[in-house]
Amino acid sequence: MKVNITIPQARKGKFSEIKLGYKNEENEDIQVLLNVDFQNLYEFTREKNGIGFDIFLIGCFVYGIDILLPRKSFSVNGWSREIEVEFPVELLDLFNGGKNELEQLLSFLTGDYWQISFIQRDVTLLFVNTKKVYSNDYRKSHKRISLFSGGLDSLVGVIDQLSSSKDKIVLVSHYDAAFKGAKSDQDKIHKILSRKYSHYHFIQTRVDLSNSDVNGNERENEPSLRSRSFLFLCQAIFVAHSIGNGTEVLIPENGTISLNHPLTPSRRSSCSTRTAHPYYIAKVIDFISKLGLNHLIRNEYEMKTKGEMLENCHDKDMLIATYQYSCSCAKRGHKVYWDVRTAPQCGICMPCIYRRVSLHQIGLDNEIVGTNLFNPQKYPLEKLPDVPAFLDYMRNPLSIEDIEKNLLINGTLPLDKVEQYASVVYRTRKQILDWIEDKGSVEIKNKLNIQ
Repeated sequence: MKVNITIPQARKGKFSEIKLGYKNEENEDIQVLLNVDFQNLYEFTREKNGIGFDIFLIGCFVYGIDILLPRKSFSVNGWSREIEVEFPVELLDLFNGGKNELEQLLSFLTGDYWQISFIQRDVTLLFVNTKKVYSNDYRKSHKRISLFSGGLDSLVGVIDQLSSSKDKIVLVSHYDAAFKGAKSDQDKIHKILSRKYSHYHFIQTRVDLSNSDVNGNERENEPSLRSRSFLFLCQAIFVAHSIGNGTEVLIPENGTISLNHPLTPSRRSSCSTRTAHPYYIAKVIDFISKLGLNHLIRNEYEMKTKGEMLENCHDKDMLIATYQYSCSCAKRGHKVYWDVRTAPQCGICMPCIYRRVSLHQIGLDNEIVGTNLFNPQKYPLEKLPDVPAFLDYMRNPLSIEDIEKNLLINGTLPLDKVEQYASVVYRTRKQILDWIEDKGSVEIKNKLNIQ
């Protein structure tokens, strides 16, 4: 599917009303507004053009296109889509040099077939500011960037940074108005953090796609959001570049989720999320390096389980005060199977299970969840999404060597680290079994042959 991008001049105090479009089967032009709230980013970076801005803009385009084309309508095999797009950029020759790297990283991340080209962007004024901006001295006093999603891992990452160093850092956050909760999570945690820590700057940016086209016709958006981490990183790289070349970007994610070992063979490859996979991060670094940027993107927790992150958190008191406001759920809005509709997270998706296991390790597995895996009320275990795959995964013993093979099938990894990565998954499985032994129902234990 070929996607076109329309960029009009910005109005006063607004970001350009960018439209993403395509031709449907009736050859009609479908155009949808891409919403970008740029104010907070601009007040800090003081930039609305240049290479960093173009990177951020590409992140917005990719995120919007990912949502624009529902997989059930546009996939060629039930999942993957063929996407052709021209990205309008200011520095055409520079971005042409990174074309192959961008195609590779996006194809790996989203599981689609991206065919990318770049064209010269004619519209130069994409944002008209009407408010005060921060000084250069203020901006350049910050030493690094940390992604802050409102999830438990990013919370631990931020707490560790703030409690272990007096260096000023920037917390970069994104939210999508169509998916309720992330902004509220971020705001609640920020409010508590700010009472103790003053050496950080919080930048929250809204980027989302309208639920109707420009003619007011309601439409269905793609909910998988595989490209969200790319938008996150593009936003962080933009902020880092405004501070100075070489400014580091931190992406706090436990190694188990980063690697995302498939639960079953059918979940290998593109159907397995790769939002912080080591190969993906390396490809993003390759892409920006081709553009002449030197920003290390680092995951300090790639060799830790989620439980180990919590156990080793540098400020346990702050973690205890804030963890309840974080959310780990991958299916937050899908409440059909929930027993407790008012709960903040489902309790049965893999991120929720990893969350419960990690909280159990520090004595805090006491949250109310949508469905308690050990005591489901509305549906039997076999009818709950992802639970049969989870049980199959945990029922079959896996050696370090087995896990190594599965990880290499699921994505390229540096061979000198494969055993370490496999050890993270192995330890996570052991922690899950310990959790089930301690708290699991008789039914779960019987299904997993746990005495």
